[in-house]
Amino acid sequence: MSLFTTRRFVLAAPLALMLLAATLRPAAAEALEARPGDLALGRADAPITMVEYYSLNCPHCGAFHAQIFPTLKADYIDTGKVRFVFRDFPLSWAAVEAAIMTHCAGPENFLAVQDALFQSISQWSRAESSLLAVAKIGESAGVERAQFKQCVEDGALEKEILANYGFAAETLGVGGTPTFFINGEKHVGGLPLERLAEIFSNLLDKSD
Repeated sequence: MSLFTTRRFVLAAPLALMLLAATLRPAAAEALEARPGDLALGRADAPITMVEYYSLNCPHCGAFHAQIFPTLKADYIDTGKVRFVFRDFPLSWAAVEAAIMTHCAGPENFLAVQDALFQSISQWSRAESSLLAVAKIGESAGVERAQFKQCVEDGALEKEILANYGFAAETLGVGGTPTFFINGEKHVGGLPLERLAEIFSNLLDKSD
């Protein structure tokens, strides 16, 4: 058994315990405070901040990013109305490995790698070696294996992702994905465009 595989089992119990803790704690205002590892799109002074906690092996998250996010980006993020913040909440060890890949890709390739992983969830999340499967998908999206290997072995991204997971579960009460915080208000589950437009309209009216 490899060192990486051993760590998979060592961390499985803490992840499960944090998920249990998430059901016991309320959402908090801390959701809007900057966290290490945040990747944000949009103006820093946008009137609306939308934080998404997501897992790369979550089909509902994948559907949101395929069907809703492009319009959200074009109509609200790119127009300066919304600042969108991505945060990891991996629901399996394979999803931790996939999250490491997105951050290893760097801000310029983050969305492309994220999209590639969402489009191939069943391919890497069910693989005998999810690490190798993630490496292959990342390579197809421009992340060389040597680069990913260094990111994995360094351990800094893994530590950061798990710390953010713990903060979300224990402090914000996040227990599943996707979970959104829109100007601090918690929304659990996918949000259709019509509902997002309603929420944004109300918040923009208040900011005028």
